[in-house]
Amino acid sequence: MARSPAADLAPLIKLLQAGVPPARAANELARVLAIWTAELKDDGEQLQDRLSGLAEQLTTGIEEMHEGIAEASDKGKPTLRRILATHEAVLEGVRKALEAG
Repeated sequence: MARSPAADLAPLIKLLQAGVPPARAANELARVLAIWTAELKDDGEQLQDRLSGLAEQLTTGIEEMHEGIAEASDKGKPTLRRILATHEAVLEGVRKALEAG
């Protein structure tokens, strides 16, 4: 039985929320992409739909974080900037996967 996309993404989401270094989150994204690519090897359209949905979620989250960072910038919140950098790195990986597909 195939896992759900949400189950595949759960570890990545936890890493994003924790603000791990971008490379660590990008490695987790690569793991998820490998799972999805193998699972959907005969359904490129479904893979593109999943990637597009993930890109949309990340974009929305990044926009919200930019607003939060702007509000907190005078308080010096490096953790917020690191979390944002991690999200942006993962979004870049999703965009590359979309272009490759």
